[in-house]
Amino acid sequence: MVHRMEFPSEQVSEAIRTGLPNRPEIALTDSEADELKTTYRDSLEHYREHVEKSRADGDLRQVAEKSWGAYTQTIKAIAADHRLRVRSHSNVLRVAERLTSLVLSSNSEIGAILDVGANSAHSLHIHFYENDLPDETVLRRAGSTAEAIDLLQEIFGTGHESR
Repeated sequence: MVHRMEFPSEQVSEAIRTGLPNRPEIALTDSEADELKTTYRDSLEHYREHVEKSRADGDLRQVAEKSWGAYTQTIKAIAADHRLRVRSHSNVLRVAERLTSLVLSSNSEIGAILDVGANSAHSLHIHFYENDLPDETVLRRAGSTAEAIDLLQEIFGTGHESR
């Protein structure tokens, strides 16, 4: 399913910036951004592969944690596309919220999917430590997280670099 949504690079950069602390270390040089984009995208693929392997092995705590990992790498890669660095869990969630709000302003259905995906990813991260969700919930939320990752890549992925 292709979702045609175009946002000016400056608008995306501003959304990301509002989710980050006002510190000089969030700004990246071109070479830092290129290096981090590669790192984050490689990590994203690594985590996604491990989600599937863990699912096949029946290790749902690892499904949960690797889903969260894949989600964070997606947000970090999008930020790096705009020469910004996201470092903490709370900043990942704040940037995700700002990107979701940006999408909600144009498409409430897609924005709602991104919102559910962010909340699912966060709850899966908590589940890894607490082991408090039923198996079917972990699997459902892993699916919601994967759907959100796909949409984030489609909407904000390569081609939206701030250069």
